[in-house]
Amino acid sequence: MHLGKFNLTAFASVLAISVAISTPVQAQMTDEAKAFLAEGGITEALIAQADAATATELDIPQEWIEKAKAEGPINMGTNDSADHVAKWLPIFNARYPDIQLDATETSGAARAVQPLLAYNSGKLVRHIVNSFEGSLKDYIAADALEEIDDLPALAGVPEDRRDPKGRYTGMQNTTWCLGYNTEKVKPEELPATWAELMAEGTPLADGRVGAANRAQLWAINLWTHPDYGAERVSGEILPGFFENLKPQLRKEGIGGISNLLLAGEFDVALPVPNDETYEMMQTGAPVAFHCPEPVAQYFSLIGMFRDSPTHYSSKVLINWMLSQEGQLARYVAGLDGPIHKDLQTEYSTALGGEFAGKDIALRTLQGLTEELPNLYDVYNPMWTNAGGPARK
Repeated sequence: MHLGKFNLTAFASVLAISVAISTPVQAQMTDEAKAFLAEGGITEALIAQADAATATELDIPQEWIEKAKAEGPINMGTNDSADHVAKWLPIFNARYPDIQLDATETSGAARAVQPLLAYNSGKLVRHIVNSFEGSLKDYIAADALEEIDDLPALAGVPEDRRDPKGRYTGMQNTTWCLGYNTEKVKPEELPATWAELMAEGTPLADGRVGAANRAQLWAINLWTHPDYGAERVSGEILPGFFENLKPQLRKEGIGGISNLLLAGEFDVALPVPNDETYEMMQTGAPVAFHCPEPVAQYFSLIGMFRDSPTHYSSKVLINWMLSQEGQLARYVAGLDGPIHKDLQTEYSTALGGEFAGKDIALRTLQGLTEELPNLYDVYNPMWTNAGGPARK
């Protein structure tokens, strides 16, 4: 009897150890994540910070993980390239090996509009949707989004970048500033503010700036900023843009004006994103990034559809994407700008040293959905009257 009791106890101990090994450890960063971040240039201090945060940010119910095991692959449309996903997905799976993801690179309507049309017709072609800011009103009207306010990592997202009702949240930031040729532009010519850039006598006038027709990436930020506002943008900033700065009004989009900057077509490109500019700089091109204040920035959204067959898997994935571990992994994988409030540093976002600590002019969801048409009423006639080409 004594021997049998001993064996039973030993078996129970072995079983407990086995369960502990097979259950993902939430309280610390995985070795795979630590190695990936270190190799990607993340500082030891930031890795330690993210490691310490996992105890709370990844403290999800074990029930979610168990139920996720019985679900099929998550279907997600994304603007991440296949190469980008291939870099960060193994870091996610090192923690959650039983959750599968089918990520399809899409853009525009295919990413945001078509999945909602399918949902409204009774079909579910995506489980997670991201970068759907332009269609947000339609998603809300259709009541298509599942509440995700029980995600522990959501606390790291600033309140002004997530839904107070918990139906969606910001996932990443992009910062829009000036890209300039370091061989043609002197440091003293760079404006401290947007008002200085548009002022009479600006040294960057008369075609030195190549501007894409993308007011929604910088002008709307000023339109809703307390130091500028609609009246000042209408009466001072936009007239100064067209009459004082007199930029080259280009038909090309963001990628196009960046390429033309490299080719020497103009000295300054407006607007350019921090991540793409960083990539240009890494090639050794004579290009740099400068941010007038207030710094134009926006955030892209992520949410999940109601009645998804991957309800628990999707929650686990979104929570990880919002955690410091996930945010840093995605930054290393593809320069995605962290939205996490504790990762707004020059060491955790592309060219963060150019805007960390500066006043931010945030493109709010209200500005995008309600104020942008009002801005266009002023901006579009000015663009056309100045000879600007139609937007592609």
